Amino acid sequence: MPNLENLTRFKAVDLPSMNKEGEELLLICVAGRFELPLAGRPSQEPPKPSEEQRPPVMEDVYWGEPGASSLRYEGQTAYTRPGTDIYVSGHAWAPGGKPVPELLAAVKVGPCQRGIRVFGTRVWYRGALGLKASAPRPFESIPLRYERSFGGVAAATGKEPPAYEPRNPVGMGLYGSTKEAIEQPLPNLEDPLQLMRSPTERVPPAGFGPVARSWQPRLRLAGTYNEAWVEQRAPLWPRDFDPLFFQAASPGLTASPGLKGGEPVVLSGLSPDGQIAFPLPRRRLVVKSIFTTRIDRRELVLDAVQIEPDERALTLIWRAAVPAHRELAQHEYSVVRELESWEELPK
Repeated sequence: MPNLENLTRFKAVDLPSMNKEGEELLLICVAGRFELPLAGRPSQEPPKPSEEQRPPVMEDVYWGEPGASSLRYEGQTAYTRPGTDIYVSGHAWAPGGKPVPELLAAVKVGPCQRGIRVFGTRVWYRGALGLKASAPRPFESIPLRYERSFGGVAAATGKEPPAYEPRNPVGMGLYGSTKEAIEQPLPNLEDPLQLMRSPTERVPPAGFGPVARSWQPRLRLAGTYNEAWVEQRAPLWPRDFDPLFFQAASPGLTASPGLKGGEPVVLSGLSPDGQIAFPLPRRRLVVKSIFTTRIDRRELVLDAVQIEPDERALTLIWRAAVPAHRELAQHEYSVVRELESWEELPK
């Protein structure tokens, strides 16, 4: 088994992996947990490491039952990630905790930004010109989960299977007809640029959290699993597999090229005490892998940023994939460390 010596203050794991063409890799993944600054007090300094450090989450973790709830943490087993994913979980909060009927929650990390219009409870009712949304009820906070966004499964009618939203099967607000929607709720979370105008409109789901592997459009990138794949490729990835499948971030929250650290972060509407603003920590991590016949040195790339305002926690995920085709048995050990300020990155 691979042997890993971790000289950083963070948590690291290593595991054997394989790329699309079946070439063996040694995957190194490091998670660093940091403490977010207080809301309402923009910080010019990056967050400091937390006393409690947690290992990278290596299996998908859902908010509830898998398949019946949205994804909380993306399992970090990908052998590559073309850009940096940004995941944000928590609640939308009314300013000062005083209930409001709606607000805008927004996330900006470096070049990436996304906003969500958050509404209190609404239902469709019959107006003079058709169905209309009722006025939203004031709220103090609402969970920023896909369960509160457009999607879900429509009621079954006749012998036909019920319609569902493949981009968000656990959401709300999907109806097969206007009649079915009367007195039924609308989503709490909507894309401010594509608000629902009718109960049969299929708007894009709105969220800041990771998108599950089985949801569209992510699932489409996993490739074709047919009889030809079984006979010619299994257990390798299909030939039409796209590495963008490993990008789990919500649309608009993938940085490509990837983030380096130092980029500004601004979170609005995610705390009752005001904005949360800070620069991302910049850490230079490297791994040296010792094989029987060679030594490999390379930088770990920042490819995921997890922000949890309710817990005042920021987690950065760094990754390196060390080529080791037919050499895993010759791997002796690897060392992960943080470069000193005067050191250069390996080329």
